[in-house]
Amino acid sequence: MRAFWRGWSGLSRAMASQCLLLAMLAAPVQAQQETPVAVELVLALDASASVDRQEFALQVQGLAAAFRDPDVQRAVEDLQPLGAAIAVVQWGGPGETQVVLPFTQLNSARDSKAFGFRLALIHRFMWASVTSIATGISDSAALIEGNEFDGQRKVIDVAGDGEDNGAPDLEAARQAARRQGIIINGLPIMADSPDLAEYYKKRVIIGPESFVEPARDFTDYARAIRAKLLKELRPLAS
Repeated sequence: MRAFWRGWSGLSRAMASQCLLLAMLAAPVQAQQETPVAVELVLALDASASVDRQEFALQVQGLAAAFRDPDVQRAVEDLQPLGAAIAVVQWGGPGETQVVLPFTQLNSARDSKAFGFRLALIHRFMWASVTSIATGISDSAALIEGNEFDGQRKVIDVAGDGEDNGAPDLEAARQAARRQGIIINGLPIMADSPDLAEYYKKRVIIGPESFVEPARDFTDYARAIRAKLLKELRPLAS
């Protein structure tokens, strides 16, 4: 990654990261090169301006702690021999999605712990002026379709603290993901909007067995993301 930033020294970090995202989404992936996994999961974090510095840090800390949790580590191991492939993005407005951790295959408790360590080091890349859930979904779906893994279950995990208020059309984005065989689950953070869980149920999640795992506020995020991962990383037959 350091070499990447050096190579794009003439651009801002935000522009360089967006170019990296576009390159990853545009890169052709041959079917015979794809690695089968039980679960292919994108964790999409809200980086809009409504999320302050401390609140974003609570998201990162909670996510990192979840992958160090013994129950989550056992869930990863229960997916053997295929394991899970997991990526993390930050989303805000159109054209602002940043891949902060590319798809990584997890097969063991040790892999999960190492992934949690890397999560704890990620930085915020934006303070987006809009909350475009549609953008987070569309870019996450493109990332799923353009990587080297082939998940038996494909999932986008959307976390956010507000309703969609930006282009493109949210319903079109979620329906496009459904046609690709992607499940969208939601983690609404209800710090400023007590009705957000209901909004996520009606307007965000989609697909068989999709669900909402609400967090009361940002301090409750760690509990909610742990509970959510335990459901998403369950063995396919369960």
